[in-house]
Amino acid sequence: MNLKEALEQIDIIGKKADIYLACLEMGGATAYSIAKKVGLKRPTVYDILSQLLKEGLVYKSLKRNKKYYFPADPGRLLKKAKEKEENIKAILPELESLYNAPKIKPTIKYFEGKEGIKEMYNDSLKSLKKGDEILGYVGEGVLQHLPKYSDEYVAERVAKGIRFRGIYKKEKGIMEYMAKNQEQLRTVKLLDPKDFPVNNETNIYANKIAIASYGKEMFAMIIESEEIARAQRAIFELAWRGAGGLE
Repeated sequence: MNLKEALEQIDIIGKKADIYLACLEMGGATAYSIAKKVGLKRPTVYDILSQLLKEGLVYKSLKRNKKYYFPADPGRLLKKAKEKEENIKAILPELESLYNAPKIKPTIKYFEGKEGIKEMYNDSLKSLKKGDEILGYVGEGVLQHLPKYSDEYVAERVAKGIRFRGIYKKEKGIMEYMAKNQEQLRTVKLLDPKDFPVNNETNIYANKIAIASYGKEMFAMIIESEEIARAQRAIFELAWRGAGGLE
């Protein structure tokens, strides 16, 4: 990342970045000299210097009856970045309220690859609170394909006090994983692969259904709909009652 690309991150973009960098390089100059260096007209340079003055990134001083513009300490950029972060934090509760507000139409979010699947799982941690429960059908899943992330996810879920109740396909190595059910807030029923030929994972929580596919092209999706989630939750309870005893 070059200097101009870095400055773009804090809204110092284009001509504004050119003039700010010119001030730094020249160490102090008239608007005429700055305009000449960056190849812009003086009215444009004056307008942008006025913006930089308001932001505390440059200051001006009289020298031999001429106005000179000097760069402020670049450390001011850190303060500017922190101010931007604080402004975002201030409005974040309102933005999240809008984001989580009930929606009339179902929404579908699509995620690609391993990172996308991780984002899908992370949504459950953001959507739930202590005492809430995730219902799941687990065939081939995160345990096989993302073992390190699986450990991190379960640890965070447990730390938040979110329980998991799932129907799993009984496969090699699954019993070792199930040995930690109690400490990992997990209740499980196991089914023979012949009776449960599932090769993906479906989780139901809040008003969402999350599906992760681990085929040749790994992808995931989240369907957000109170009505659909309610129906899927009822279907899961029927499947749970018909799945036999606990393991």
